[in-house]
Amino acid sequence: MVTPMSLLAWLKKYLHRAFHGNSQLGRQADLDAIFHPAQMPDIDLPTNQAYPLVTPIVQADIYAYQVHGLLTLEGKQTLDRLISNAGFTALPEHAASFNGLIIHTTQATSLQLNQYADFAGICVNLISNDKALLEQLIAFKSTLPHPWESFPDVDPETLGSLQGNIDFWCNYFWRPYWLSLSAAERLQYPVNWQEFSDFH
Repeated sequence: MVTPMSLLAWLKKYLHRAFHGNSQLGRQADLDAIFHPAQMPDIDLPTNQAYPLVTPIVQADIYAYQVHGLLTLEGKQTLDRLISNAGFTALPEHAASFNGLIIHTTQATSLQLNQYADFAGICVNLISNDKALLEQLIAFKSTLPHPWESFPDVDPETLGSLQGNIDFWCNYFWRPYWLSLSAAERLQYPVNWQEFSDFH
């Protein structure tokens, strides 16, 4: 089960790398100043959201919302169009590794983006305080790569206790996605993966 604290720990690790690693702007940036309370947008989040979820961050002096998920290439291309249409430019290539801050062209809002290719898709962690973008992201829906694409050599019927990459994938990507699906959508998956998903 993913807890808010475990996700926050993961987030802090990647934010630290973004602002003290390969981003020149990030080396000088102060997270408190970028995502400060005065710019926390007022957003109505629906009770049942599609995947990936938009969730608020109000810990560690970061006042913004985040989207964390694993997307297909098509889903990532759609996400990039939403980001670009909201006024954020100079985006990295869809599947390129990237970790840095992107500034809005006309608004005093920001987008922290971490992305890398893995699990036969694109892993994304996006943090923003841009209300227009966030409202588009609430309406955005994407699928994950199929489990047998992410783990072509894995038989779900043999999996008991999860460890390593598959544990990370299940906790941070697959379980939130599975829980967002309707009963009819879950029936589209093979029975062995349905049983795996219900058990883990």
